[in-house]
Amino acid sequence: MKTLLSAFACALAVLLGSVALGAAQTTKQNPPGGPNANKSKTVALNTNQLEAFAVESGAMKLIVSSEDTNGAFAVVERTQDPCYKTTWHRHDDFEESFYVLDGIWTVQIADKIHEFPAGSYVLIPRGTPHGQGNFTHKPVRLLVIVAPGGFERFYKERAELFKSKGDNQAELVTGLEALRRKYVHVIDYTWDIAKECRD
Repeated sequence: MKTLLSAFACALAVLLGSVALGAAQTTKQNPPGGPNANKSKTVALNTNQLEAFAVESGAMKLIVSSEDTNGAFAVVERTQDPCYKTTWHRHDDFEESFYVLDGIWTVQIADKIHEFPAGSYVLIPRGTPHGQGNFTHKPVRLLVIVAPGGFERFYKERAELFKSKGDNQAELVTGLEALRRKYVHVIDYTWDIAKECRD
């Protein structure tokens, strides 16, 4: 739990620094609802007690939603199954960062492939083409932070899709493609690693 909290604090400090800088460059005005109307909610919880929702490639826990932070950021704990990888893609509307809690996580950015063990942190700026996944035989567990928030809805809708269509592969694949078109800018490029799913 201490590791998760310290990871969470470290990752948030990096992301929220840019948010604070942007806020400092604007004129402060009280919103229509008063000075506290646009503040984040207080969130204090034991993530071990949160429900884990199954998705087609593992599981996710929604820790902090964009509704909790007035849109500033969202936090998801993501478990990736062995031999899983994403499509080659980019996100144009938010920064995406990852803290590796367990396992060895693989990311390709441009033409470089990186492996990150537990304790690693990765920030992928908006607009950066990348692919990522788990190329081992053990699950990988990640803390995912997006800023601004909103992309956590992609995970929630994936969980709902898997719950309703998980026993129908054709409908599941069609549904996942629709979700990717809705939330992700997929790039027509195939990334691969020769030593996938090694011990």
